Amino acid sequence: MVSKERQSLGEIVEPLASDVGKIASLHGELLRSEVKQSIDEALPALVSVGAGVGLAFAGGLLGSLALVHGLHRSSRLPIWSCYGLVGGVLGFTGVELMRMQGRRLSAANFIPHETLAALKEDIQWVTGKTK
Repeated sequence: MVSKERQSLGEIVEPLASDVGKIASLHGELLRSEVKQSIDEALPALVSVGAGVGLAFAGGLLGSLALVHGLHRSSRLPIWSCYGLVGGVLGFTGVELMRMQGRRLSAANFIPHETLAALKEDIQWVTGKTK
């Protein structure tokens, strides 16, 4: 066995570099896993927000025509007031759906806390090993 005084710089640094490479690889896997989990949590909310926008638009455009004319015929209100009432109700419903799912989306966690904690721990370990 070679004494510590006789070891070359390469012999000292090589195991450390190998360990750092393994740690970086593990952190990369952990980060990918956390990001995938965050996306999986957010995806249903994004789909719901998109559906809310689509429903508000389609409902406001197509459904309002039928409702407006039905309301006008049954109530004898002016046609413009029927358009205002129906459009307001459909618009409010669409906005409420988007607001509720927006809260759900804002609660999603996009910060990889586990990866950051493990990385911090590993940096402390490596700096302690090199002293």
